[in-house]
Amino acid sequence: MGPDLTFNGSNDAFVAKVKADGTGLVYAGYVGGSANDFDGGVAVDSVGNAYVTGWTSSSEATFPVTMGPDLSFNGGSPFGDAFVVKVTVDGTALEYAGYLGGSGSDLGFAIAVDRFGNAYVTGRTPSADFPVTVGPDLAPTPSSPRSALPIKSVCSGTPSAGSR
Repeated sequence: MGPDLTFNGSNDAFVAKVKADGTGLVYAGYVGGSANDFDGGVAVDSVGNAYVTGWTSSSEATFPVTMGPDLSFNGGSPFGDAFVVKVTVDGTALEYAGYLGGSGSDLGFAIAVDRFGNAYVTGRTPSADFPVTVGPDLAPTPSSPRSALPIKSVCSGTPSAGSR
């Protein structure tokens, strides 16, 4: 299944691919669950897969988690967790969709993709328990509780590296 064709909550993120000549849509659909879902950025790889990041207050009961960095909703109020989604070239499937976050409100603002299909997400977190794995400083900074976090997610959708 690709981006959802049904509106799911009070606010859903969406992703759309416009035909090269601008005459219509190749695909368009919602990304979200029953709560608030907001997009932060999109990137496209060399073959045309779309990678979307943002943030969601929707739990795994309604958000379209498939495979990804984290399949469990961890977020706090009011914004929940960041998310990362990979949409196939034709828009008919989500190759992966998962959460990035700890117990605070984690936001995904931008995403980029390298030539190997690794997604790089950057955003903001107040979560001291954000799932950091590799980096120069893995300890929370008391003077800066809302740190920026670049994240690398390998093409399988599992976390590869992150740093504050």
